[in-house]
Amino acid sequence: MPSCWNESRRLGEEESELPKRKVLCCVEAEESGILYPTHILEFPMLRSWLSLFALIAAAGCSPKGATVTEAPLPKYDADEIAKAALSEFDRNQNGSIEGTELSACPALKGALAEFDTNGNKQLTAEEFRTRVEAYASGSTGTVHVSCEVRLDRQPLDGATITFTPEKCMGSSLKTGVGKTDADGRCAEYLLDGKTYRGLAPGLYRIQITKDGVSIPAKFNTQTTLGKEIFHNPRAGMVFVALDVSSR
Repeated sequence: MPSCWNESRRLGEEESELPKRKVLCCVEAEESGILYPTHILEFPMLRSWLSLFALIAAAGCSPKGATVTEAPLPKYDADEIAKAALSEFDRNQNGSIEGTELSACPALKGALAEFDTNGNKQLTAEEFRTRVEAYASGSTGTVHVSCEVRLDRQPLDGATITFTPEKCMGSSLKTGVGKTDADGRCAEYLLDGKTYRGLAPGLYRIQITKDGVSIPAKFNTQTTLGKEIFHNPRAGMVFVALDVSSR
């Protein structure tokens, strides 16, 4: 389906009878393929299509009318972050994060294969530094993140999803907070009063809460949930599936 289409043409009308067109401009969301209406404009027939495209870009695209922006890339100090990670998680102080030590950082444990360049399941400061340098090499501070929450196998509507950066990531990463829809899905996050379609690259702990619903502490105050956010050119976005139980 094209991203713009003519709404004014009616059956039996000739083009000469249409001095102007009303054009409904839509932008296709890259994750879902859904076309969201963004703005209705009146254009003379001979106006340049380039002007139309410029106005579409200026109008933006958010199904709820909110301002959704791209964040600038944070400043990553790879040496300091690697040092902080080893200091926090290397409990036996042997110079690497390994074994049960990984459980202290759910996001790191889940992304072990991405950090562990030599495949020995022991993360050194150098390996940590290399991964953080990959974060810093991106062009934007917003990696698109789609999150889906299910409680007892059912979509959890109206839940608050909080992505909190691990302490070792430093102060440049901000906490992102999203709210799930009727399908238990969330794709926009509030950071410092602004809404973004994703989060900055890094390691995060995840908490799930909802007023009036009992959710075990292991999914919020004592969370065992975590995720590395990192741009994947092949997928185009990060998908986070959170299947939790009320028991």
